[in-house]
Parts: sequence; structure tokens; C-alpha cells
Amino acid sequence: MSAYAAFDVLIDNNDGTSSVVPLTTINVYNVTGAAALADLTSDVDGHVPAGTLAIAAGSVVRFSFKLTDGRCGYAEVVTT
Repeated sequence: MSAYAAFDVLIDNNDGTSSVVPLTTINVYNVTGAAALADLTSDVDGHVPAGTLAIAAGSVVRFSFKLTDGRCGYAEVVTT
């Protein structure tokens, strides 16, 4: 098992500000193991709580999302 920290899902508004992305599916991909993992969902405040994944600690994991208007984002983290 490995852990990841809590994070907020934000989108850049292209004007120096950002907005939270509530109730959005977050795709989880194990970059190290080249495998898709179970999706997560941001809450009404765009927050995803800390959690664990059934992969080796030290793995690189990509969290990504795509909005219906085509905007998207991702972040890669190393699990602990």
C-alpha cells in the first residue's frame, strides 16, 4: 500500500485566478506500473482527501481530469 496527500482540484482561468472544480471525476493512473487505478471524485469544495492505493510506495501516480468544455488538468505525485 502507498499513500497520497489530500489536494484541491483547480482550473486556471487564464486571468491570474483559478476556480475550484467540484464533483468531478479524477482519473488515477499508476505511471510507474503503467496501469489505470480506480477513479476518485472531488467533493463540493473541489477537495480530494488523502488516501491510499494498492501499489508500491514510491510509485509515480498521475491524477487527471477533463471538463465537458475541453479544459483539463493533471498532477503527478510520488506516493509514500
